[in-house]
Amino acid sequence: MNPVEVTPSAGPGCWRWPLLPKPSAAGRSPLLLVVHGHAGGQIPQVITELLSDLIEARQAPVWLQPLTADPLELPPGQSLLLVPLLLTPGSHVRCDVPAIRDRLRRDGHQVCSLPFLGAWGPWLEHLRSLGAPSVLHHPLRPGVADRYLSALSRYLGVPCLSADRSGPSDAAALPLALAPNRMTAHLRTEESPCLALLERAATRQFLFNLLLDLP
Repeated sequence: MNPVEVTPSAGPGCWRWPLLPKPSAAGRSPLLLVVHGHAGGQIPQVITELLSDLIEARQAPVWLQPLTADPLELPPGQSLLLVPLLLTPGSHVRCDVPAIRDRLRRDGHQVCSLPFLGAWGPWLEHLRSLGAPSVLHHPLRPGVADRYLSALSRYLGVPCLSADRSGPSDAAALPLALAPNRMTAHLRTEESPCLALLERAATRQFLFNLLLDLP
Protein backbone atom coordinates (compact mmCIF):
# COMPACT_ATOMS: atom_id res chain seq x y z
CA MET A 1 0.00 0.00 0.00
CA ASN A 2 1.26 3.45 -0.88
CA PRO A 3 2.00 5.68 2.13
CA VAL A 4 -0.45 8.54 2.51
CA GLU A 5 0.23 11.82 4.23
CA VAL A 6 -2.90 12.86 6.10
CA THR A 7 -3.19 16.57 5.33
CA PRO A 8 -6.68 17.98 5.91
CA SER A 9 -7.82 21.06 3.99
CA ALA A 10 -5.62 20.24 1.01
CA GLY A 11 -8.03 21.75 -1.49
CA PRO A 12 -7.19 25.19 -2.85
CA GLY A 13 -7.93 27.81 -0.22
CA CYS A 14 -9.04 25.20 2.33
CA TRP A 15 -12.00 24.58 0.05
CA ARG A 16 -15.23 23.16 1.45
CA TRP A 17 -18.63 22.35 0.00
CA PRO A 18 -20.50 25.51 1.09
CA LEU A 19 -23.93 23.87 1.54
CA LEU A 20 -22.77 20.80 3.45
CA PRO A 21 -22.80 20.88 7.24
CA LYS A 22 -19.52 20.99 9.10
CA PRO A 23 -18.36 17.75 10.76
CA SER A 24 -20.38 17.22 13.92
CA ALA A 25 -19.27 16.09 17.36
CA ALA A 26 -20.64 12.68 16.42
CA GLY A 27 -17.93 12.33 13.78
CA ARG A 28 -17.72 12.36 10.01
CA SER A 29 -20.47 11.17 7.70
CA PRO A 30 -20.25 7.72 6.13
CA LEU A 31 -19.31 7.89 2.44
CA LEU A 32 -20.54 5.76 -0.44
CA LEU A 33 -18.08 6.14 -3.31
CA VAL A 34 -19.40 5.24 -6.76
CA VAL A 35 -16.77 4.04 -9.25
CA HIS A 36 -16.87 2.44 -12.67
CA GLY A 37 -15.30 -0.86 -11.65
CA HIS A 38 -14.19 -3.58 -14.04
CA ALA A 39 -16.16 -6.51 -15.41
CA GLY A 40 -17.78 -8.65 -12.74
CA GLY A 41 -17.48 -5.93 -10.12
CA GLN A 42 -13.69 -6.14 -9.91
CA ILE A 43 -12.11 -3.08 -8.29
CA PRO A 44 -8.65 -1.80 -9.34
CA GLN A 45 -6.02 -1.98 -6.63
CA VAL A 46 -5.39 1.77 -6.64
CA ILE A 47 -9.02 2.29 -5.60
CA THR A 48 -9.09 -0.41 -2.92
CA GLU A 49 -5.95 1.10 -1.40
CA LEU A 50 -7.51 4.56 -1.42
CA LEU A 51 -10.62 3.12 0.24
CA SER A 52 -8.58 1.46 2.99
CA ASP A 53 -6.63 4.65 3.73
CA LEU A 54 -9.82 6.73 3.83
CA ILE A 55 -11.51 4.38 6.30
CA GLU A 56 -8.51 4.62 8.60
CA ALA A 57 -8.15 8.40 8.32
CA ARG A 58 -11.82 9.38 8.50
CA GLN A 59 -12.64 6.88 11.26
CA ALA A 60 -16.07 6.47 9.69
CA PRO A 61 -17.51 3.95 7.23
CA VAL A 62 -16.49 4.32 3.60
CA TRP A 63 -18.24 1.96 1.20
CA LEU A 64 -17.58 1.38 -2.49
CA GLN A 65 -20.24 0.79 -5.12
CA PRO A 66 -18.79 -0.34 -8.45
CA LEU A 67 -21.28 0.21 -11.26
CA THR A 68 -20.40 -3.24 -12.57
CA ALA A 69 -21.39 -4.97 -9.30
CA ASP A 70 -24.68 -5.78 -7.57
CA PRO A 71 -26.12 -3.06 -5.29
CA LEU A 72 -24.55 -2.90 -1.84
CA GLU A 73 -26.68 -3.73 1.18
CA LEU A 74 -25.82 -1.17 3.84
CA PRO A 75 -26.54 -1.30 7.56
CA PRO A 76 -30.00 0.17 8.23
CA GLY A 77 -30.68 3.85 8.84
CA GLN A 78 -27.53 5.40 7.40
CA SER A 79 -27.11 9.15 6.88
CA LEU A 80 -24.45 9.27 4.20
CA LEU A 81 -22.80 11.24 1.42
CA LEU A 82 -23.03 9.72 -2.06
CA VAL A 83 -19.81 10.59 -3.90
CA PRO A 84 -19.62 9.74 -7.63
CA LEU A 85 -15.93 9.34 -8.48
CA LEU A 86 -16.76 9.73 -12.16
CA LEU A 87 -15.00 12.12 -14.48
CA THR A 88 -17.57 12.97 -17.18
CA PRO A 89 -21.36 13.46 -17.12
CA GLY A 90 -22.17 10.39 -19.18
CA SER A 91 -25.08 8.01 -18.66
CA HIS A 92 -23.56 6.68 -15.42
CA VAL A 93 -23.73 10.14 -13.85
CA ARG A 94 -27.09 11.09 -15.36
CA CYS A 95 -28.92 7.76 -14.88
CA ASP A 96 -27.08 5.25 -12.69
CA VAL A 97 -26.10 7.57 -9.84
CA PRO A 98 -29.63 8.98 -9.38
CA ALA A 99 -30.95 5.41 -9.44
CA ILE A 100 -28.52 4.46 -6.65
CA ARG A 101 -29.58 7.51 -4.64
CA ASP A 102 -33.28 6.74 -5.07
CA ARG A 103 -32.83 3.06 -4.14
CA LEU A 104 -30.97 4.00 -0.96
CA ARG A 105 -33.72 6.42 0.00
CA ARG A 106 -36.37 3.78 -0.59
CA ASP A 107 -34.37 1.52 1.72
CA GLY A 108 -34.69 4.12 4.48
CA HIS A 109 -31.30 5.85 4.26
CA GLN A 110 -30.75 9.62 4.30
CA VAL A 111 -28.65 10.43 1.25
CA CYS A 112 -26.92 13.66 0.23
CA SER A 113 -25.62 13.22 -3.32
CA LEU A 114 -22.60 15.25 -4.39
CA PRO A 115 -21.84 16.22 -8.02
CA PHE A 116 -19.61 13.92 -10.06
CA LEU A 117 -15.88 14.39 -9.44
CA GLY A 118 -15.26 15.97 -12.84
CA ALA A 119 -17.40 18.95 -11.76
CA TRP A 120 -15.44 19.73 -8.58
CA GLY A 121 -13.61 23.04 -8.83
CA PRO A 122 -10.47 22.01 -6.90
CA TRP A 123 -10.21 18.80 -8.95
CA LEU A 124 -10.30 20.78 -12.19
CA GLU A 125 -7.68 23.18 -10.85
CA HIS A 126 -5.48 20.20 -9.99
CA LEU A 127 -5.83 18.75 -13.49
CA ARG A 128 -4.83 22.10 -14.93
CA SER A 129 -1.81 22.27 -12.61
CA LEU A 130 -0.47 19.00 -14.07
CA GLY A 131 0.45 20.87 -17.24
CA ALA A 132 -0.32 18.04 -19.66
CA PRO A 133 -0.18 19.02 -23.35
CA SER A 134 -3.50 17.26 -24.00
CA VAL A 135 -6.10 15.00 -22.38
CA LEU A 136 -7.19 11.61 -23.70
CA HIS A 137 -10.66 10.21 -23.11
CA HIS A 138 -12.77 7.23 -24.13
CA PRO A 139 -14.71 7.69 -27.37
CA LEU A 140 -18.03 9.37 -26.55
CA ARG A 141 -21.31 9.86 -28.37
CA PRO A 142 -22.36 13.46 -29.02
CA GLY A 143 -24.34 14.91 -26.12
CA VAL A 144 -23.85 16.14 -22.58
CA ALA A 145 -20.51 14.38 -22.00
CA ASP A 146 -19.20 15.58 -25.34
CA ARG A 147 -20.12 19.18 -24.50
CA TYR A 148 -18.50 18.78 -21.09
CA LEU A 149 -15.22 17.79 -22.74
CA SER A 150 -15.36 20.89 -24.92
CA ALA A 151 -15.77 23.01 -21.79
CA LEU A 152 -12.99 21.07 -20.05
CA SER A 153 -10.67 21.70 -22.99
CA ARG A 154 -11.31 25.44 -22.75
CA TYR A 155 -10.77 25.43 -18.97
CA LEU A 156 -7.51 23.45 -19.14
CA GLY A 157 -6.30 25.28 -22.22
CA VAL A 158 -5.36 22.02 -23.99
CA PRO A 159 -7.15 19.75 -26.46
CA CYS A 160 -9.26 16.83 -25.22
CA LEU A 161 -8.72 13.99 -27.68
CA SER A 162 -10.55 10.73 -28.19
CA ALA A 163 -8.17 7.83 -27.48
CA ASP A 164 -9.10 6.16 -30.77
CA ARG A 165 -7.78 9.20 -32.63
CA SER A 166 -4.52 9.63 -30.72
CA GLY A 167 -1.09 8.91 -32.11
CA PRO A 168 2.57 8.68 -31.05
CA SER A 169 2.73 12.46 -30.67
CA ASP A 170 0.19 12.18 -27.82
CA ALA A 171 2.44 10.03 -25.63
CA ALA A 172 2.61 12.72 -22.93
CA ALA A 173 -1.16 13.23 -22.85
CA LEU A 174 -3.10 12.87 -19.60
CA PRO A 175 -5.55 9.94 -19.70
CA LEU A 176 -8.93 10.83 -18.21
CA ALA A 177 -9.11 7.65 -16.12
CA LEU A 178 -8.89 7.31 -12.35
CA ALA A 179 -7.60 3.73 -12.48
CA PRO A 180 -5.80 1.63 -15.09
CA ASN A 181 -8.21 0.39 -17.73
CA ARG A 182 -8.27 -0.80 -21.32
CA MET A 183 -7.52 2.70 -22.60
CA THR A 184 -4.37 3.15 -20.50
CA ALA A 185 -3.26 -0.41 -21.23
CA HIS A 186 -3.66 0.17 -24.96
CA LEU A 187 -1.70 3.42 -24.86
CA ARG A 188 1.08 2.20 -22.54
CA THR A 189 4.49 1.73 -24.16
CA GLU A 190 8.08 1.39 -22.97
CA GLU A 191 8.61 5.06 -23.75
CA SER A 192 5.34 6.24 -22.15
CA PRO A 193 3.83 4.51 -19.09
CA CYS A 194 0.48 6.30 -19.63
CA LEU A 195 -0.31 6.40 -15.91
CA ALA A 196 -3.91 6.59 -14.78
CA LEU A 197 -4.70 9.49 -12.45
CA LEU A 198 -4.55 7.49 -9.21
CA GLU A 199 -1.21 6.00 -10.27
CA ARG A 200 0.24 9.52 -9.97
CA ALA A 201 1.30 10.18 -6.39
CA ALA A 202 0.37 13.88 -6.37
CA THR A 203 -3.10 13.25 -7.79
CA ARG A 204 -3.77 10.35 -5.45
CA GLN A 205 -2.81 12.53 -2.48
CA PHE A 206 -4.94 15.38 -3.75
CA LEU A 207 -8.06 13.24 -4.14
CA PHE A 208 -7.43 11.57 -0.78
CA ASN A 209 -7.34 14.97 0.91
CA LEU A 210 -10.50 16.16 -0.85
CA LEU A 211 -12.38 13.08 0.36
CA LEU A 212 -10.86 13.35 3.82
CA ASP A 213 -12.11 16.94 4.06
CA LEU A 214 -15.75 15.96 3.46
CA PRO A 215 -17.82 16.41 6.63
